[in-house]
Amino acid sequence: MQPTPPAPVPSTQNSIMGLPIVEYVRTQRQNTGIVLATLAVVFLALAGYLGVKGFRKPPEPEPDKPAAVNPLDPERPEPPKGVALSKQNDYALGAIATLGAFLIAAVGGGWLVAALPKPTETQQRTEALTLILAVGGGFALVLIAAGGLFFYRWSESIVNWLEKNQEEEARYVLIPVLAVAFGAALGLAAVAPARAEERNNPSLRKLVYGSNLGITALVLLVTLIAANVVFAYRVSNKIDMTGSGFYAMSPQTEEYLRDLPEPIQVYAIIPDSGQREVNDLRDVLTRFQETSRNKLTIKFISPVSGTVDLTELKANYPPVQDGELGVLLTFPSDKKRFSFIPVNEFFTTESGGRGDAPRSVFTGEARLVKELLFLADNKQKPKVYFTQGTEELDLTARTDPERGATRLRAFLEKNYLDVQPLVLDGESPKVPDDCAVLVVADPQKPLGPKSVDAVRKYMTERKGKLVVLAGATLPGPTVRKVSPTGLEPVLGQFNVGLTGPTVRKVSPTGLEPVLGQFNVGLSDKYLFALSADRRVPVTTPPVEFTQAAADAKNPIVRLFRRLSLQMPFPREVTALTTAPGLTATPLLMTDTEGGAWLTDEFPANPNVRPGNAPVARRRTVGVVVTEGGTGRVAVFGNGFMVCDALAGQFGAESPPAFDLLGATIDWLRDRPPVPQGVESKTYAVYALPGAKTIDGTRLKYVPVVFGLLVVASLGLGVWAIRRQQA
Repeated sequence: MQPTPPAPVPSTQNSIMGLPIVEYVRTQRQNTGIVLATLAVVFLALAGYLGVKGFRKPPEPEPDKPAAVNPLDPERPEPPKGVALSKQNDYALGAIATLGAFLIAAVGGGWLVAALPKPTETQQRTEALTLILAVGGGFALVLIAAGGLFFYRWSESIVNWLEKNQEEEARYVLIPVLAVAFGAALGLAAVAPARAEERNNPSLRKLVYGSNLGITALVLLVTLIAANVVFAYRVSNKIDMTGSGFYAMSPQTEEYLRDLPEPIQVYAIIPDSGQREVNDLRDVLTRFQETSRNKLTIKFISPVSGTVDLTELKANYPPVQDGELGVLLTFPSDKKRFSFIPVNEFFTTESGGRGDAPRSVFTGEARLVKELLFLADNKQKPKVYFTQGTEELDLTARTDPERGATRLRAFLEKNYLDVQPLVLDGESPKVPDDCAVLVVADPQKPLGPKSVDAVRKYMTERKGKLVVLAGATLPGPTVRKVSPTGLEPVLGQFNVGLTGPTVRKVSPTGLEPVLGQFNVGLSDKYLFALSADRRVPVTTPPVEFTQAAADAKNPIVRLFRRLSLQMPFPREVTALTTAPGLTATPLLMTDTEGGAWLTDEFPANPNVRPGNAPVARRRTVGVVVTEGGTGRVAVFGNGFMVCDALAGQFGAESPPAFDLLGATIDWLRDRPPVPQGVESKTYAVYALPGAKTIDGTRLKYVPVVFGLLVVASLGLGVWAIRRQQA
């Protein structure tokens, strides 16, 4: 009995013949070769054009314009920087990619034109499949590799597009991604025809599997590169494991560094020692460089071995002296703008509590940011004028802390602002020409007509910047005796004695017509609000930022994670739409669930809402105004929040109202509100717990249980494999 012959392998010729591209390449060899040769010529011309733009030498400096000099190596001129060099490198990379495509097309076309066709149709089809796989796979590899490299080079466009809303940067993200996607699709399409014959042709099968492996590996590599680029922008490569967040950088500093307007070169003259203080300074400088995406570059110079560098620095920057350690900040675009910070200014000492030793505090982050902002102003402290003369908050020392702003003045001056009083009196009062921001801080009497006219001219003719703090004036007592209201202790905290029904109304500031020109309405009524916390007086409602300001991405809102302010006796401030070209946005509103209402006169009992008073869930108490995207006006319906009396409740720390006002002034000056909110870091010593408090049970039994699980898992795996073999 003869054995049954094996079943024949199904023929795949019919499926191959059904592919038009295979038959075209097989029957039209010359035409296909001409097409590939034409593509090769196009690629060669494009490679030549890109090569000329990418590999040409930088232009020679103009005869009357000397070449840029490297301050640390005068013999060697600085290489070209910035956008021009970046584009030149892009052209060079494009030239290399198109040259690779030229070689693939030239070899494929030359082979079709020069080589003789195979004698049988089967061999011709195999040859056509091989050509399609080789040329298509080659083009796919070039596209994927070029797309991945360009995605890496243009990775900064991801942030510009998604975070900064620069839609024109989207093409630098989408083009590389589409190139990778098209390359992968082209590679799969080139492999697909050859799959029909991979079972019958061992050589073709190896080529198919090799192409699949190469394309898959390259796509995976590019995907990993893209993922790493995205994560590099989104996730820090360092994790702060300290309980106090000692090594964490504030979000305000990170945002400022990512948006640096120009490159900054920093020279750190510090020893390479193992001291913690030196390492902490090195760490914060390195983080500044990483966060800025190398727009702020750091060069560490040893005071011992870096004698050549120190000599050059001393010759160009006089503050650098022999033996002095510190950090030198320079602007390559302007050699006259520089600043030297001695090392001891990065550290300070705080007095401890009663019986505690003084504590060392690291202020490196805040000190660097403040100095950078100071340099951005060309080392000039902008002047902020506070009007005086109509019972505003007083900038000088006085006995009444509720009407003093001495602590506010010290806070602003600490943040590189020159705070000056301004009395608008005389026949022709005028706001000084060097006024960066004008502040009217809670006047208790109306400004005179001439003073108001001076403010109007400053705002309209000189495009000035204005901050108005205007709370409701406190009610005055009458002589008529009535029953107590229960609020006498609360009003007593503000030096108000309530002995009878008050009929005093809110005093106008005199600036209402000027504010109306800038789409701001300032109410002349008392505002009362009922908080969810019944312990909070109706005269001191809590406030929060509005959703409208958050949606507008106002920098003031982005500075605070959460706002906690006290606003005793606030006034309602509304955003209007009467003046074209100006955009008024509500900034602050009462955080009250029980409703807020207005009254023309201060009632005998503020806790009782008049029946005819309209109630709103929340009312606006702060408005900011922009013109063409630039801040012009900020109005807050309260002045008590920045007085010395409330600031004293926060001890040595600055109250949130100071941060709010400081951030508002920075916003009006088109400066990022960074210094406020940047915290100093206090050094602390961690003590290990005592031996008696440590539980050693896990140290004994966890390794034993883990070892048993490993042995059991290995045994189960061996049993399963032997079971299958049996």
